[in-house]
Amino acid sequence: MSEKRQQINDLFSSALEQSPGEREAFLRQACGDDQSLYAEVESLLLHYDDSFLEESPASEIPSFPGHAMVGKQIGAYRIIRECGHGGMAVVYLAERADREYRKRVAVKMVKPGAGKDDILRRFRNERQTLAALDHPNIVKLLDGGSTEEGLPYLVMEYVEGIPVDQYCDSHKLSVPKRLQLFRTICEALHYAHQKLVIHRDLKPSNILITNDGIPRLMDFGIAKLLNPECFQTELVTLSDRRPMTPQYASPEQVRGEPVTPATDIYSLGVLLYYLLTGRRPYGAAGLSRFELERLVCEVDPEKPSTKVQKVDEVDSAASKGKPSTSPEVLSQARDTSPEGLRRILRGDLDMIVMMALRKEPKQRYASAKAFANDIERHLSGLPVKARRPTTLYRGSKFLRRHHESVAAALIALMLMAGVSTWEARRISRQASSRNAATFRARPSVAILGFKDLSTRPETAWLSTALSEMLTTELAAGEQLRTVPGETVARTKIDLHLPDTDSLASDTLARVRQNL
Repeated sequence: MSEKRQQINDLFSSALEQSPGEREAFLRQACGDDQSLYAEVESLLLHYDDSFLEESPASEIPSFPGHAMVGKQIGAYRIIRECGHGGMAVVYLAERADREYRKRVAVKMVKPGAGKDDILRRFRNERQTLAALDHPNIVKLLDGGSTEEGLPYLVMEYVEGIPVDQYCDSHKLSVPKRLQLFRTICEALHYAHQKLVIHRDLKPSNILITNDGIPRLMDFGIAKLLNPECFQTELVTLSDRRPMTPQYASPEQVRGEPVTPATDIYSLGVLLYYLLTGRRPYGAAGLSRFELERLVCEVDPEKPSTKVQKVDEVDSAASKGKPSTSPEVLSQARDTSPEGLRRILRGDLDMIVMMALRKEPKQRYASAKAFANDIERHLSGLPVKARRPTTLYRGSKFLRRHHESVAAALIALMLMAGVSTWEARRISRQASSRNAATFRARPSVAILGFKDLSTRPETAWLSTALSEMLTTELAAGEQLRTVPGETVARTKIDLHLPDTDSLASDTLARVRQNL
């Protein structure tokens, strides 16, 4: 590929990541005085087949200046300025007009001229969706109505924040902190699923993080309500329109099949992949509709630990306007080194992400809650559900969780074995010198076993393991005759000795006489 074509593809990919309203300004700044480069990328953007991914007849909506609404009153609120806009709707920052009290809100309304029935239906159903949701991590609906022209609007709480990916990188959050933030997002989505709402458009720009580090899930514009009683207006399904965002779409969305909560699980997997690696599972630069469908539906992405080692294809000297995505830059944004990041991702996190990205919906996590729980198990050092529960894997996880206590137990065991061996040899030498001709028997030592005072089931095996290790160590020099703990236990049973007095002097004397 020529350097010029690589530069065009790089800028095209970067422009797609901008909101539609910001693409032109971004492109002009990135291209500078190179008008031919600007024209090439602009042509790609104009012909980019977004319609198959976004159920939007937005191209038929005439453009209008955002400042036209500034100062006007919508319901009880006066418009201050435009916050952002998409193909069909625009969001304004507003404040109460009656000045009874000061409160800033976000007012979302259909663009003037967007009076098509399907757009109005979708907007009203978004309003009904938000009305059914009341969660601290989901933006709240405060009010709603229709303008004098009959266009619906909704009033939401105003969230001051930045997209989750920008927040994580700007604060250089480590992988564990990113995972904790991601768990909160999963919990909010699980709540929506319990209310029979599927978001269908999860991506960083729809998840804002406040200055306090609180994630807020927003933009339910293409959400699907599974409960017919919640529909404010009847939905009309158009077979040739599939609402989604390309880079975060699930295989069933791309194929136009029915969506379920598993659809959002896939998008969560893409989001986690991006937060961990700084790259999406599939690139979108220059891809046609059919190429993207094939990748999403047929090709498994690279594991995060593999992906993060590579210099992304958009990271080249010819790229303008896009920050480097080299392993060094990515790892620094995650407060570690390239090798450290690869080591963190390899294993559990690889398997967790890949399980969420499985092609078949039934093979993904059963719920967003299950996804969050597996993340929590990983953070707690417990075996995760995404991996096979082999004995070796479970044992290694146990040792990592309790490495301090296990190390202390082994040190104590070694000390006990050393002292016991020294004492046994001392006794043996004394006995040999006193009566070497008549006494040839080795001194004996009985292993009484260890009592687990933690009462934790997962540590019960330590008692037996330590006893066996001590028995082996004492018997190694052949200076002692060791009596295994099983023999001691059987003797106590045969003598009907109570377990509560197992260390009493009388009990020990009777055990010694009968061994």
